[in-house]
Amino acid sequence: MQRQPQRQHAAHRNLLPDNLRQLMSTHALSETALSRQAGVPQPTIHRMLNTHDHEPRDSTLLPIAQYFGVTVEQLRRGLPSVRLHPIGSDTRGPKATAKSKHTASAPIRTQATTVIDSEDQADDDPLIPISEVDIILSSGRRKQPELLETKHTMSYPLSWFQQVGAEPSDVRVMKVVGDSMERTLFHGDRIAVNIADQRIVNDAVYVFMTGGTDPDVRVKRFFRNVDGRLRIVSDHLDKTLYPDEILTTEDIACVTIVGRVIDRSGRGGL
Repeated sequence: MQRQPQRQHAAHRNLLPDNLRQLMSTHALSETALSRQAGVPQPTIHRMLNTHDHEPRDSTLLPIAQYFGVTVEQLRRGLPSVRLHPIGSDTRGPKATAKSKHTASAPIRTQATTVIDSEDQADDDPLIPISEVDIILSSGRRKQPELLETKHTMSYPLSWFQQVGAEPSDVRVMKVVGDSMERTLFHGDRIAVNIADQRIVNDAVYVFMTGGTDPDVRVKRFFRNVDGRLRIVSDHLDKTLYPDEILTTEDIACVTIVGRVIDRSGRGGL
């Protein structure tokens, strides 16, 4: 009489961490790589791999299941016996990502983002919703950007904010347009930006606004030269198309730093 409930419990045991680890191992994917390919935040994937007693919503699992070519139920309960390959890939590994055709430098724009349900987070590490924003441009030599919230959010666990040293109230979500930062940020990637961190640190990535009569919002990597000038670098390998830019002290005075990029969700990798 005592074994039947035990068999039922075993039949419905959450196998997601084991199944996901198996798929990631088969295709040699790290948490960061899977985050890039499936468009699911790395902290969410980390929780899936390390939590057996809490099951995420189907809507959270669906992008991962679709990427590996399985159903959400198979991801939760039991994988097919055949060797699986991600949708759109050959037998050598994960699907290839199409190269963007954009040639302009990479401004930031924002669109709808995926909502990660708070129900997917363990009680002792709650998810904090972060607003997505549009940046409103205005002309002038040096203007503070206006951040207009949309109705969309992305959520991150509280422990993540502690790890990156950011206050949740200081973080905003934006979306990348363009390919000048490819290898790091791809067209369509979503980025988390700490708007309270405007210190220039060598080799860090920033969202910033140019001044003048035709202002623009861009995302680039910064380096401070020993002579005080600022070198702005695109991560794209084609330096003919995207050469480094050198800003004098006078030029820097026309730049408004929106914030430092501290996370991304999509195909790139910081």
